[in-house]
Amino acid sequence: MPPHTITTRNTPLSDYVRAFREREGLSHNRLAAACRDPETGERILVQWLINLINDRLTDKAPEMWRLRALAAGMTAAETSTTDPGIRYRQHLDAVKKLAAIQWLDLGDVIDMTTSDGSVITITVPPDLPESARQLIRERAEALATRLADDLSGMD
Repeated sequence: MPPHTITTRNTPLSDYVRAFREREGLSHNRLAAACRDPETGERILVQWLINLINDRLTDKAPEMWRLRALAAGMTAAETSTTDPGIRYRQHLDAVKKLAAIQWLDLGDVIDMTTSDGSVITITVPPDLPESARQLIRERAEALATRLADDLSGMD
């Protein structure tokens, strides 16, 4: 299994959506067009999406309908054989957590991208010494590798 890439970010939701768009090869317009809240029917405008990706939404966290729309759009736009309902819930959980981290300043975030393009995100308290932060990174990477190996053995 190829190594994971690890980055520390202050804008995890922006980074998550940007990485998804790039990984799936989507234009801003195409992703925004897929982003419709399944509960209200409201749609995300392309300019709002661009502002999110470029971290220009600093005044307040996105409303819940926007997070649901992002999750739905990501689910509709991605190429995957996993059940869409499961993928939607995974994306929704991720965007809710990442929005809370980005706008509530819950600490540093470590994104680990696995070889299959999955992103594992963990928060790290900002007051930890660097040696402890590195230990968390190493253990998270080992866990991610182990889980990926366990899941691939189930196929």
